[in-house]
Amino acid sequence: MVLCSLCKEKVAVIKIRYANLALCKECFVKHFEEKVEKYLLDTNLSDKLNGKLIVVATSGGKDSLNTLFILNKFKATYDFSLLALLIDEGIANYREYKRRALESFCKKFKIDLLVISLYKELGHTIDNVAKWYKEGKISLKPCSICGVFRRYLINLYANELQADFVATGHNLDDEVQTFIMNFIRGDLLSIVREGPLTQTIFEGFVPRIKPLYYVYEKESLTYFLVNDLKTPYVECPYARLSLRYRLRTLLNRLEYNSPGTKLKLLKLKDTLREELKDRVSMPKLRKCELCGMPTVHKICRACSIRLALSKV
Repeated sequence: MVLCSLCKEKVAVIKIRYANLALCKECFVKHFEEKVEKYLLDTNLSDKLNGKLIVVATSGGKDSLNTLFILNKFKATYDFSLLALLIDEGIANYREYKRRALESFCKKFKIDLLVISLYKELGHTIDNVAKWYKEGKISLKPCSICGVFRRYLINLYANELQADFVATGHNLDDEVQTFIMNFIRGDLLSIVREGPLTQTIFEGFVPRIKPLYYVYEKESLTYFLVNDLKTPYVECPYARLSLRYRLRTLLNRLEYNSPGTKLKLLKLKDTLREELKDRVSMPKLRKCELCGMPTVHKICRACSIRLALSKV
């Protein structure tokens, strides 16, 4: 039995190895929520949320539910309104379970929920896309197509709802994985662009915020459990096809052997962003000729993928 490093009285529920801390439930919840408030202060969001609408892009998994949960706790303090948005990608034996968990969550906490069908909006399901990929009919992996389509629909509906911000459940681990992927690809533009807060850069693009930016995935899981939140632990069947999945495994090993590795990589990412922001030319955006959404090309990525899939 390990006692809490801070209060010295209660049994610890988590050991945070990079900080050499063992925390009880109460001290951990405070620690977690202080990280989220630090994010709001560091990005100056704490002064910008009054009277605003935040759309939370949620999958029904632990991180997006945590984001919804903690923003729901903070909305009275910072005086903003909240709406949950789910994109149903059409993934059998996965999406229906997560969707039900999200519906139960929103009902319990009295949060409005909007569910958007990818099939109804774009004419495809990710199950069909994955089938074509396995058959060699398309070269793009289902995760790549899913990511483009989901981001497209989230931004589309955030615009229709006149949202001021879109909040996502990206945690520290996600940010580090994305940084490494961009580094491997030599994608300096994305390294500069993928920060804690994405500003409005063109008409029709709704700013993104990431309340869990400073939170380790392990901490997110613990916060989820100690607050007795529920979601089925089912994994997307296509996740293992992605580079992110392999990087996640590698980074977890590195973190286990050298606690604090992920935090150091996040700090490196933020330092590089600052160093590169005046050296990397941001592309000029325009409206997609087919749908009107922001893009650097004549036709946006979502529309170009739709055109390619229509030929399969």
